Amino acid sequence: MSDAQLARLPPLNTLRCFVLAAEHLSFKIAAETLFVTQAAVSHQIRSLEEHLGVKLFERRNREVRLTPEGHALLPYVKEAFSSLSTGFSRLRADLNPDRLKVSVIPSFASAWLAPRLGSFRQRQPEYRVVLNPTHKVDTFDGETDVALRFGSGRYPGLVSEWLMHDTLMAVCVPDMLPPEGATLDWLRTVDLVEDLDYEPEPWGRWIRQQEHPWEGFNVAMTIEDSRMLIDITLAGGFVGLARKSLVQSHIVSGRLVKVFPFELPMAFSYYLVAPERYLKRPKVAAFRKWLIHEMQTTFLPEMWDFHGT
Repeated sequence: MSDAQLARLPPLNTLRCFVLAAEHLSFKIAAETLFVTQAAVSHQIRSLEEHLGVKLFERRNREVRLTPEGHALLPYVKEAFSSLSTGFSRLRADLNPDRLKVSVIPSFASAWLAPRLGSFRQRQPEYRVVLNPTHKVDTFDGETDVALRFGSGRYPGLVSEWLMHDTLMAVCVPDMLPPEGATLDWLRTVDLVEDLDYEPEPWGRWIRQQEHPWEGFNVAMTIEDSRMLIDITLAGGFVGLARKSLVQSHIVSGRLVKVFPFELPMAFSYYLVAPERYLKRPKVAAFRKWLIHEMQTTFLPEMWDFHGT
């Protein structure tokens, strides 16, 4: 359809009034259906007649009838509205019901989610999982089904379901610890590594939270990658300040040890994020249920407090 043809089309509201009035042969019923006054419907139809240059209804005292021109126009307008409805439905529909695309921050993807997706596949073999590790907050343009984000939870236009807290904890390989146990004085003698991905000056805040002066501690390496911090700490020679959610499996396996009992609460939390209508998709609902179950069985109770399953 050309721009000129589009410009000549009558306003959509006039066509809606015409279809309803023609189907019921009643301006009153059309007005009740559209929650407007009968006078408003009459005005819209008169506007349509003027636009087309033909009379569409014969108006009588208590009834209206379609003119031959009205009869001729009605099926085309109904077909146009049907096509619009089909187009809107397809826009809202899931075009890939057997594929689940999950957008997730890279650190959580590699340290926790990816190793467990086999469990999801065993439970839901009908879905092919596509994992997209990215820091980008998804716009949900038709590809991504659900996102796992670590942030404030404020994502305009999207439903953001709080999942889990996180903290920063000091960790190192077991053979770094002194026989008499770790102290803050000992911590001054070793190299520290910190991650600035989500928290400013994490080691400084961690130490000051314990009412201890910051002077004398040596942050020998600063990075902006939570996964790399864990790799550096696992290699030995550094005490790392790592996210609990990412190092818990290494502590359970014995590859890393928690150096001090104190944990620094983080400002951000984990959220499941998606448009509201996406959450009703069977594949997204199945993933959400599996995710919550896995988190409940993996992480310590103080890290999560789910709002329903």
